[in-house]
Amino acid sequence: MKKFIFSTIAFLLVMVILESSARIIESALSQSSTGHEVKPGWQTQFFKSFLDWHESDPDLLWRFKSGLKNPLITTNSQHLLGNELPKHKGSNVYRILLLGDSSPIGLGLKSRHQAFGEIVNNLLNLEYHGNRKFELVNAAVSGYTSEQIACFLDQKGWSYQVDLVLLYCGNNDASISGPFHDREILQQQKFKGPRRLLSKTALYRLMKSIIVSTVDKSPTSCSGLKVRVTPEQYGENLKDIIQQCQNHNCPLIILKPAVPLLWPAGLQFRSLAHIQNEEGELIFPDEMRRLLGRPIRYCLSRVRFRSLYGEGDTFTRNVYNSAFTDSIAPDHAVAYYTDQLTSEPENPVTANNLGVAWWENGHYDSADVYLKLARILYMEKSIGGTDDGIIAAGSPFLYNIGINILTMSGDDSLTHDSTSGAYLYLDSALQADFFSLRIKKSYWAEIDAVNHIDDVFVIDIPRLFTRDKAEKLFIDHCHPTEEGHRLIASAILETIIDNQIIK
Repeated sequence: MKKFIFSTIAFLLVMVILESSARIIESALSQSSTGHEVKPGWQTQFFKSFLDWHESDPDLLWRFKSGLKNPLITTNSQHLLGNELPKHKGSNVYRILLLGDSSPIGLGLKSRHQAFGEIVNNLLNLEYHGNRKFELVNAAVSGYTSEQIACFLDQKGWSYQVDLVLLYCGNNDASISGPFHDREILQQQKFKGPRRLLSKTALYRLMKSIIVSTVDKSPTSCSGLKVRVTPEQYGENLKDIIQQCQNHNCPLIILKPAVPLLWPAGLQFRSLAHIQNEEGELIFPDEMRRLLGRPIRYCLSRVRFRSLYGEGDTFTRNVYNSAFTDSIAPDHAVAYYTDQLTSEPENPVTANNLGVAWWENGHYDSADVYLKLARILYMEKSIGGTDDGIIAAGSPFLYNIGINILTMSGDDSLTHDSTSGAYLYLDSALQADFFSLRIKKSYWAEIDAVNHIDDVFVIDIPRLFTRDKAEKLFIDHCHPTEEGHRLIASAILETIIDNQIIK
């Protein structure tokens, strides 16, 4: 017993000495170092206060505030969309859990009742003539990726005693927020409590600063820009969600998201790059702001804009208006950018802007030459670069080439022809565009890979939209119009009935 007491006292004495020493060293170091802080990415900071709808969440980064009431967003006490849910599910009740991002919310619509989840719920109640009662548990949250959705389902989703899960996600996954993947950020969240407690000791802070300093100097340290969720991680998250559904004997309907081809690649985030956090700091990483701030001109037509969006909503107009413009008249721009290119022949932005000037003047063959030259120059400058930001920064050049070919042909239906030059360039621009919230083919492939699993049903929305008005079924970069939501709802109802999902 005496040995134990002596050992305990000795241990505590050593810790006191170490803590005192650490405080002295920390005090000395603080005079010559400002420290290093790793931020989770601009989207985490942005969505935490998005339209004053969201608040911080200790496990999932952000969530909807409770008690919201406006035409689009109504939330209950459980931070879910819609009215209060009965605590206990009735014996005749069939509950549908809707997981996803801003599309299932109905962002861009006049009312949440126009969103496909609400439509499906109403159609099912009509289809079963009141013999069963259907309840929609809408757990979609704007900005969420598959990483957050899989965590939500595991932590909270099954508490709602659901009978069917609908999943719509992927647009946020394939976008850049900063130097970390969502998985890394969420793993850090798990240890936030213990870290906060330990951070009160100088010994912990000193050890942390030494480790961080060592990692920062290492060639393998985290740098550059990354998509929030890689295609491989997306596939793993889908399998996680499927396994959870199988464990609960719950069928799963996966909605493969559709996105427009004609949305200007590499432009969407430019309109947000000025946003600051509560401390007055810009939330975008420096490298991302630099890439978005390049004076790249776009082949943008007011006629095409009106044919796609009419007047367009505020967000869509802001994105288009954020594109770089100059005050040079089109008939003088060719001469100006020709002189510029003569003085800086290896500058891809200048070559691109000359190509756009030719396009504006209706000389599409000349535009093709310089737009393709811009692409070549950018590729030469980026040899060996695999950073997602470098890839995304090249997407505007591809987009402009595609639009020029489309304009030259005078036939917008070429966007449906996967063998046409216009489609190939515009699709390549989309696949490289991590500066917008648009899913990519590599993520679609992960959805297709799970289509054979029992009780998993995939609805191919891209194919569904192609049969109709395609590009005109979007309000912006990814959100379906009211007609688009109706098409999705009809496809869900058809899938449920044809596969006899409701027993």
